[in-house]
Amino acid sequence: MKKSIILFSVIYLIAAGACTGKSNTRQQASAGHPAEVSRVALKVKGLCDMCKSRIENAAKSVEGVTTAEWNRETQVLDLHFDASATSIDALSKAIAKTGHDTEKDMAPDEKYAALPECCLYR
Repeated sequence: MKKSIILFSVIYLIAAGACTGKSNTRQQASAGHPAEVSRVALKVKGLCDMCKSRIENAAKSVEGVTTAEWNRETQVLDLHFDASATSIDALSKAIAKTGHDTEKDMAPDEKYAALPECCLYR
C-alpha cells in the first residue's frame, strides 16, 4: 500500500511538472515574439585585457545581448543578441561611451582621455 502511494505521488509530481513547463512555454510565446538572435562582428579599438573587460561589459550591459567576446589581436567584438530587443547601432554607442572607438562611433574625447594610460590606442 505504501509503495502504491509513493508511486502515485511520484507520478503526480512528474505530471504536474510537465504541465507547468508547457504552461510557461505558452506564456513566453504569447508574451512576445520569439527571439530574433543576430550574430555580428564589430571592430572595436583597444589594447589590453582591461580594454577587453571594459568593451565586453559595455556590450553585455545592453538589454538583449547574450554573448560578447572581444579579440585583442583582431580588434573584433563577436556579439550575439536579440535583434528585437536592441540593435548594432545601440551596441556601438554603448561601447563608444566607455571610451572605445568602434567602426560606427567615435568615443567622446573626454571618455577616451579618462582611460588608463595602457588603454590609450589613438
